[in-house]
Amino acid sequence: MPAPVADPAPGRAAVLCGVAAALLLALFLMPFAPARAQAPAPVPAQAPAPQTPAEAPAATEVAVGVTDRAGVLSSGDQDLLRAETARIAFPPQVTRVEYLVFDDGGDNLNDTTERFAQSERPDLVAEDREKWAPGTLIVANDTEARDVGIYCGDDVCGALDIFEGPHLDGALEAMKDPMRRENHAMGLLAGAQAANDPTVTGPEPEEAPAWLPWAFAGAGVVGAGAVGAAVASSRKKKATTARERYDRVSREYGRVAQELTGLDVRANSLTSPLADDELRSQWADVRDRFVSLDTVMGRIGDLRPDSTDSEFRAKATDIELAHTTVDQMETAEKNIDQLFRMEQGDGDVRRRQLGELHEDMAAAALGTKDERLAAEARALDARADELARDTQAPDFMDRYARLVVDYRLVVEAIREREMSDVKTAKDAGDRHAPRLYDRDWRAGYGYNGFVPYYVVSSWHAHDVQAAQSASSTNTSYSNPSFSGGGGSSGY
Repeated sequence: MPAPVADPAPGRAAVLCGVAAALLLALFLMPFAPARAQAPAPVPAQAPAPQTPAEAPAATEVAVGVTDRAGVLSSGDQDLLRAETARIAFPPQVTRVEYLVFDDGGDNLNDTTERFAQSERPDLVAEDREKWAPGTLIVANDTEARDVGIYCGDDVCGALDIFEGPHLDGALEAMKDPMRRENHAMGLLAGAQAANDPTVTGPEPEEAPAWLPWAFAGAGVVGAGAVGAAVASSRKKKATTARERYDRVSREYGRVAQELTGLDVRANSLTSPLADDELRSQWADVRDRFVSLDTVMGRIGDLRPDSTDSEFRAKATDIELAHTTVDQMETAEKNIDQLFRMEQGDGDVRRRQLGELHEDMAAAALGTKDERLAAEARALDARADELARDTQAPDFMDRYARLVVDYRLVVEAIREREMSDVKTAKDAGDRHAPRLYDRDWRAGYGYNGFVPYYVVSSWHAHDVQAAQSASSTNTSYSNPSFSGGGGSSGY
């Protein structure tokens, strides 16, 4: 057997392996080499610069219609809507924009718009009359109902994503501030612009606390015990409150009853202009309600300190009524005394009441955006300051009453011009100035209908908060066969 042939290059395999490793190392290190060691890369062909909005090709021409049944749009407003709408780069699905303004004051702008279209503008609905017409974007406002709406044909709804959801919510929100300022043209235009802007969305709902799922999970384990403990705690608190209020009623009812005749004489002896029919009516109301407590006190008179919690809970309603009436009677007593002393020339009381008026006038001057009304409030404040330096003037009460009447006009003007931008909250109830038996009553409140600025400001703040909480979009129609996209919302 012949001997094996020896390799002429015994280290060739090792050499090849070394060369391969070197090449790999070089390839790995190339990206980290200094820039000057690299060959210049070929310059790529320059891509066309992206077009800026100003350079964007003109959008397909969109027809613009304006129907103003409320008579709030001038010819200039309508020209503005047509010109500015033509500048909006709508997608090709949008072929026309219709602006509608109503003054119907209906409960549902969706119904108002749909009925108008069905009866007077059938071109705005589809052939089957169950949807909005293709290519159509409708932006609407009802100036009486203070509702705004945006509606769309199915193709437009899909292209703009406004059939329903956060983008529709946001577009409606964009209309509200101009509408509140009575700038109807800008409100309508803002709706069209926002509908075309996909970045516009409604306010995000508050996230649930992170612990909430765990709370629900735990509730499944200890729910029965927790509910039982909560009920027991509530029952105990109700009994404790009833005991505390019964104790006060027991002490104060007898005292006020003994002094009632003298208090009634003092209330009916007030002679200043501030003691008008409205004030006397408020006194008669609280007095008569106090007198009628005799029957209630008979029903709860058998309670004793050692009565059981269940006995106090059983009579909690009567105790609450008695407590409220006694509390109001005591407050009326104090306020009548203040007004009586004011009429009799008590300088401290007169200055104190003027000080309360001064604070409200100063708040009105700072709070209003109308410089003329602010100047009038400051002028009235100066009159109050002048009167405070002459508390013994024979005509003090007459001048004070005149000051209240003049200030009432300023507050009413501020309220009308700057606080009528939102609907009155549904839970507003019977709004009025603080009454004689309210703790925040001051001399002159309610006189000739006067309501202080701080009160109307608090009403407005409540209305704004209620409007924001109830700003969800309404997408429903009374017509069950109509299913057009879009919706409305109040402002």
